[in-house]
Amino acid sequence: MAKKLPKQLALLDEDLCTGCEACVAVCPVDCIDVVPGDNHSRVMQLCSIDLTRCIGCTLCPQVCPWDCITMVPTDQMLREDRFADELVKK
Repeated sequence: MAKKLPKQLALLDEDLCTGCEACVAVCPVDCIDVVPGDNHSRVMQLCSIDLTRCIGCTLCPQVCPWDCITMVPTDQMLREDRFADELVKK
């Protein structure tokens, strides 16, 4: 049985993320990980959100000091191939 998707999901703008880990500390389901910032020459690390584990709790955008996380309606994300493939496979 597939997981029921939440009404909204957290979307992180990697270009704005500084890797401060504020969102990591508040995530109740540990769906945010710190990853190397290989594709971002000025950033040593950044955060990444696993959309398949996100429950749409809205805590991460509330604590992000850089406003790089926004809550997006799940149905809107499902219309975009890059997110739909990830969300539907589980």
